[in-house]
Amino acid sequence: MAEQAPSLGQPVRAHGVLERLERGFLYLDRLVETFLPRSLNALHHTGAIAITALFVATVTGVLLLLWYRPSVHMSYSSVAAMSSHPWTAGLMRSLHRYSSDACVFFVLIHFLRVLFEGRFAGARWLAWVTGVITVGFLEVVGWSGYWLVWDARAQHIATGTARMLDVLPIVVDPMGRSFLFDEAVNSLLFFVVFFIHMLVPISLAIGLWLHLTRVSRSRFVTETPMTIWTLGLLMLLSVAYPATNAPIADLTALGQSFTMDWWYLMPLAFTDRLSGGALWSLALVVGPVLGTFPWWMTRGKPKPARVDPARCNECLQCYNDCPFEAITMIPRTEANPRYALQADVNPARCVGCGICSGSCDSIAIDLDWFNIREQRKKIEGWLAEAAERDEKIDIAVTCTSSAGGLLSIDRETGVCSELPGYRVLEAPCAGWLHPLTLERALRRGADRAIIIGCGGECHYREGTDWLNLRLSGERNPTLRTQFVERERISTLFFDRTRKAEMIRVANTLHDDGTRAASKPLSTLRMGLAFVTTAVITAMIIGLVSDLNYSAPQADGSQLVVTFKHPGQMSEDCHELSEEEKAALPVHMRLEKICDRGRSDVRLAVYLDGASVLERAYPPAGFWGDLNSLAIEEINVKPGEHLVGVKIGDSRDPDEWTFVAERKLTFGLDKREVVAFDRLAGFKWY
Repeated sequence: MAEQAPSLGQPVRAHGVLERLERGFLYLDRLVETFLPRSLNALHHTGAIAITALFVATVTGVLLLLWYRPSVHMSYSSVAAMSSHPWTAGLMRSLHRYSSDACVFFVLIHFLRVLFEGRFAGARWLAWVTGVITVGFLEVVGWSGYWLVWDARAQHIATGTARMLDVLPIVVDPMGRSFLFDEAVNSLLFFVVFFIHMLVPISLAIGLWLHLTRVSRSRFVTETPMTIWTLGLLMLLSVAYPATNAPIADLTALGQSFTMDWWYLMPLAFTDRLSGGALWSLALVVGPVLGTFPWWMTRGKPKPARVDPARCNECLQCYNDCPFEAITMIPRTEANPRYALQADVNPARCVGCGICSGSCDSIAIDLDWFNIREQRKKIEGWLAEAAERDEKIDIAVTCTSSAGGLLSIDRETGVCSELPGYRVLEAPCAGWLHPLTLERALRRGADRAIIIGCGGECHYREGTDWLNLRLSGERNPTLRTQFVERERISTLFFDRTRKAEMIRVANTLHDDGTRAASKPLSTLRMGLAFVTTAVITAMIIGLVSDLNYSAPQADGSQLVVTFKHPGQMSEDCHELSEEEKAALPVHMRLEKICDRGRSDVRLAVYLDGASVLERAYPPAGFWGDLNSLAIEEINVKPGEHLVGVKIGDSRDPDEWTFVAERKLTFGLDKREVVAFDRLAGFKWY
């Protein structure tokens, strides 16, 4: 009885859900490749395009240092002045912004494709984890970069960052006090942000190197056509929609609205609305959940390939073909006068694709769970049974990630109701297929052989490439065309959205051995499609980079009172009783014991003569010997109000050491700030 064949690869939880989500990308591939060859489909080069865009962002960022001034007092004006030079500074600024946005856009697509295809399990854990970490570094670069403009966006970035950092016990003086009014902003802190923005890209480079360290023949940047496409869309965006500033930062403004770059600044929706503790809780949940996907989203481990040293003839072909650098050549473990080396598989890197099996003439390397000898015997058994019944059959070998992976196949007999006249073998990857397997099938009675491979990205990298090169005689092991005609072998590449089309083509091949030739794409059509995809991508990136954002609205106006002030030193003494003295050594027997420390600092706030706040603040520090700190936010109705503030730093609850009073006019969505320290006294902002 026929059965639906499960995946032969790494078992991934929620495989059905991920597969359905992957179909969205496959449909997009089909749409784009109606007009363009796969080599020009940007959806197949997302990782390389992201790195190319990052390179452009790095170069333009360095060039911007010719015009930018890293100072809280000059940064906004220096960035705003760039717009008056649209073909030099302005162009560099726009390219810097949109290349950074393009990097995030293509990283997001790359992340989703890898996730939906389940390419994060087993040996691929390192690429996944370093990818997640690298995305974190990328966000820090963008976050700090927008801070450096010091406009309304930067204001919210700074206050959101302060809200998180002030929760940490290592911060003695709350960072939030630096962003209550414009004069409080520390120029040194601004330079630290600039320094972070310059240094974090080094961590990005290390992360990218680790991300690709287990991938053979990795592409760090795009090839020439896609590089032209990437640079073209960035230039189009930069010229048609130059980057602009939000209004200059006004730290006394509340509930602001502005446009912002959602590719990088989406976290503002959280930092403006959540407390520091809630933000850390969210980060400490989302980060580990994403980072540990390769473990909690998979069941078991892939079974690695195994080497039979006695059969290994040191040909190096498996070593050259492995997409994940899982095979190395090591000194032979047993004596052999003819060969000094043998192949060795690193189980920690092997993903169980079987591409090495298809590259080995001597079958020295193979998958125990999908042994090539057993599969050849199975195919030849099907052919022998058909010959006994005087029945002509064709052989189909299908990749489990292709449209053929959706066929209902009886794995024992190879019978598939959807492909009558075929016996079907499901393999982990089309690259597993050795040309000799096809040759033996054709020489033992099969009329024709077809291979059904992935129509989109090969889930194991390079499997379909190596298959095509082997069959065309361009890569060893090659098909021996002196024994079988190449025309009797057909390769069909259909993704999992094209099952019906694949069945129709395969059945036509079985019936009359023909396949309708695909119409070649005209140069004009490809050129128009090439430009159109760039324009559409530019529109998506540009639209999301300048969408409206509204900060939470304030309840009218706000009064903020803050101080950093030490309480008075005082002694708390008590006399020892005779019993307490007797319990002490003779040399420590005193009449009384005094504890010396700072008193709490008390704050009282009055609005139009009515008390709205009265509170005491203990001294900071492990020993309670540092300044007391306060930041109090009080909602106030707009209009004119008499504000009174009292501060007491002694233990006497009725003594108020510092007193101030002033009439203030509170504007809608504005804050008034009263700041106090013992050197400058009260200051009103």
